[in-house]
Amino acid sequence: MRTLVVDASVALKWLVLEDMSDVAKELYGAGDRLIAPRLITTEIANALARKTMQGMLTRQEATYHFSSLPLFLPDLMDVDELIEPAFENACTLRHPIYDLLYLEAARKADTQLVTADRRFTAKIAGTGLARHVTLLSDWRPQ
Repeated sequence: MRTLVVDASVALKWLVLEDMSDVAKELYGAGDRLIAPRLITTEIANALARKTMQGMLTRQEATYHFSSLPLFLPDLMDVDELIEPAFENACTLRHPIYDLLYLEAARKADTQLVTADRRFTAKIAGTGLARHVTLLSDWRPQ
């Protein structure tokens, strides 16, 4: 069993129906150990709140989905050790630190970050960081 880091763009697809939710659910069911930085709870809460404000979810649905997240991701990493290198990469790449915290989690665990964020993967393409990132659409079970 391998360990993979997932970000909020993937985890949200477990909770609400979006494009590529089927692949995200296949990833969840593949038997790999899935981890994420603790930041993911804040990002998922924000995404669900936004969907509620847009009328895509009721408040009760959003609350239910948010309470389900620990079932999918029982292992969350503290971000304290991830912040400094993520900050350095954020400054170098001129990209929000949030994505780089997930990437740093994957680097620290010597594994892959699985993300659905094409903008982020395009930003790091051609850098040494790209080897730690797999786009959800490219992910395949082992």
